[in-house]
Amino acid sequence: MRKGHRFGVRTPGASRPSPDRAASDILMALRPPVETLLSLALRRVARRRPDVFERLGSFQASSFLLLPNEMPVAFRLTPHGTSGTVQVVRRDDPRPCAARISGPLASLLGLFDGSIDADAAFFSRDIRVDGEVQAVMALHNTLEAAELTFADLLGLAAPASGLANSGLRFVLRQAEARRVAAAGA
Repeated sequence: MRKGHRFGVRTPGASRPSPDRAASDILMALRPPVETLLSLALRRVARRRPDVFERLGSFQASSFLLLPNEMPVAFRLTPHGTSGTVQVVRRDDPRPCAARISGPLASLLGLFDGSIDADAAFFSRDIRVDGEVQAVMALHNTLEAAELTFADLLGLAAPASGLANSGLRFVLRQAEARRVAAAGA
């Protein structure tokens, strides 16, 4: 029983988990299927296009922390070819990583499928990058060469792949329109 709670009754001085913490706890509990889906998609791309992963050079075994602004969790990407993994982690994951890349979820997805120009997103401050510049450049070059779609990231086949790709393009257009409107206000 937590301090400040007695028989399920809230007592003075009891602390409530923040909404972000509660959402994080829920997402962390649901992470196994998400990790499996994303890791399998990553490995499928590695089997189909092993040449792409060679662009990572010495950073193949490095981890990249992807932090969507709207989510209380992050994604730890380790693009180690056919043994690569994607893990759902807490935003404050203390393990070392080559780089931390944060921004709106739509922008991060757009970086992976090439629908958003990485340089433009960086210089417009839509995304933020902290860490080893060489590692980020290697990941950027790898993503460009991979020519991924959103459906590839999810491991979807037709007709679901077409719907997923169209949906992401719609979300990205809406996000860009909101960003432009906010910048003009």
